[in-house]
Amino acid sequence: MNKQLSSVLYNDIELLEGLAAGDKAVVTAIYRTYHPVLMKWMLSRGGLEADAEDIFQEALVVLYEKAQQAEFCLTCKLSTYLFAVSKRLWYKKLNDNGTKVSLSDTDKEEELNYGSTQYDEDLEEHREKEEQFLQLEQSLKELGTPCAELIKAFYIDKKSMLEIASTFNYTNAENAKTQKYKCLNRLKKIFFAKTSEIEQ
Repeated sequence: MNKQLSSVLYNDIELLEGLAAGDKAVVTAIYRTYHPVLMKWMLSRGGLEADAEDIFQEALVVLYEKAQQAEFCLTCKLSTYLFAVSKRLWYKKLNDNGTKVSLSDTDKEEELNYGSTQYDEDLEEHREKEEQFLQLEQSLKELGTPCAELIKAFYIDKKSMLEIASTFNYTNAENAKTQKYKCLNRLKKIFFAKTSEIEQ
C-alpha cells in the first residue's frame, strides 16, 4: 500500500488486511490515528502515558491476532473495536490493582454495535494465547541446554538440520533430527504437565 500514513486514507478492511500482513505503513497509520485519542481518554481517567502506551499496544496485538483469522468479521467500526478492547484492558488492569470499576453507560452503548460478549471472548482468547506462550517459555527454561537451544535454533532461528548438526557437534543432520525429536517430546511433557497443574 503506497498511501500516506493516515488511516483516513484507508478503509477498515484495508487496515485489517494490512495489519494481518504486517504492513508497517498500516500499523503506523492505525497508531497515529487512534493512539492520541486513547491517550487522551486514559489520561482523563487517571491513567499515565506509560499505561496508555501499554494498553494500546496490547489492544493492537489483540486486533492483529483477530485479523490473522480468516473467519474474523468486523461488525463495527475498527475504531469502536480497538477502543472497546483498550477500555476493557484498562478496566481489567485497574480491577487487578484493587480499583473496582466497570464499563460506563456510554461505553456499554458503544458496544451494542458489536456485542460486549464478543469483546470479552476476543480478550479471553488473547489472554489464553499469552498464558500458553508464558508456559512454553517456562517449559523451555526447565528443558535446559542443549535441548532448549536446539529447539530455538530450529523453530525460531530457522536453521537447517545440517547447520544444527554443525553447531551442536552432531555427526550428521539425521542425528540432529533425532535429537530434535527427543527434545521436542521432553518439551511437550513439561509443557502439558504445567498445563494440567494450572487446570487443577
